[in-house]
Amino acid sequence: MAEALHHQRFISAAAFSIAAGAVHAAAAGAHGRVGLLGPLIGLTAVAQLTWGLFILVKPTYWGMLAGVAINGVALLAWATSRTIGLPLAGSAGEVQPVGVQDVVAAGLALAAIVLALGSISQRSVNSATFNATATTTVAVSLALIGILMPHDHGAANQSVPILEAGQLSTRLPQDEAIALLGLSARPPLSGAQGHSHDHGGGHGIGFQEPPPPKALTEAEQTSLDQQWAAAVAASQNLMTVEQATAAGYRQAGTEVPGVGSHWVKWSLVDKPFDPAQPSMLLFYEFTNGKPPQLAGFSYWVASAEVPEGFAGPNDSWHVHTGMCFIDGWLRFQNVAQRGECADTWIDGSDLWMLHAWPVPGLENRWGQFADMNPDMCMRRPNTPDILSCNPAGI
Repeated sequence: MAEALHHQRFISAAAFSIAAGAVHAAAAGAHGRVGLLGPLIGLTAVAQLTWGLFILVKPTYWGMLAGVAINGVALLAWATSRTIGLPLAGSAGEVQPVGVQDVVAAGLALAAIVLALGSISQRSVNSATFNATATTTVAVSLALIGILMPHDHGAANQSVPILEAGQLSTRLPQDEAIALLGLSARPPLSGAQGHSHDHGGGHGIGFQEPPPPKALTEAEQTSLDQQWAAAVAASQNLMTVEQATAAGYRQAGTEVPGVGSHWVKWSLVDKPFDPAQPSMLLFYEFTNGKPPQLAGFSYWVASAEVPEGFAGPNDSWHVHTGMCFIDGWLRFQNVAQRGECADTWIDGSDLWMLHAWPVPGLENRWGQFADMNPDMCMRRPNTPDILSCNPAGI
């Protein structure tokens, strides 16, 4: 009687392990775009499927213990990923949401463990209380539910778990690459009303001289002077590409006429405004054969509304929306949906950008917070600034 019971239990244990492996195989593709999570899920699927098929052919005591270990590790990894996060490159302890698909896979693995332990138990239990056909049918049914269940993490706001936000950039230091994915994964702030003020490039009023700055109160002027001094001091340690690189900044796009090339420190984006901690540096590259030089700062701040920056009313904030980054490099803007970007997509509707020009000797004649610098327009003889800086040539 006990022998028959043990036989039925190892068949059922194999069935549940195979079912769990099938669900993991279906889930691996949805997690395969970033880091090590996709391959880890795929490896788990292979291990569970292989063990289940092997034990059906050659059930042994040590083989059943191996099944307990394989499914036990899978169950432990699932519990860890839903509580404190797995220590994988690209996840950085990111806690994954609990969904129907992963709960089904975890339940199947747990059942496989219980049945495998029961199959090697020395207890004799009436076989009438256990039926391998019935339990196998349950395993198959649960596997179908897990496989067919859509893997959805919230299409409404297009936010996703960090491991599904894009590829972990190889161009960036790992902590910066993870920070970029974090920006992609996060939903916009509630109530964000970010509307781009861009004209041909996403930089405020565009290719024309801004109006004169508004007058400041005495208190505003004092505060602005202090903030500006902090920005000027910070610029002295970021004057060269080498200094910028050492400080964690990496170039994120090509030279924009009148603006320069953006060098981003992704871990500073989404942080409160600090005049001495710009999230971006603007480098002027067209320097007649000389090395690129720091020309200005760009602050990128998360806020549902236009943020508070430098004292006074003269900040010129703007937003860039629908940005698509390939390996940490901006390739497209105004991409409406995450699915239309092959790598890392940032909504951007609540990320406000402000240009400032605090570098001594490179002051912007259009103003401290002008969206562009006319002296960085690759000027040709007898060509007005507006034409030199207009990419469309109009």
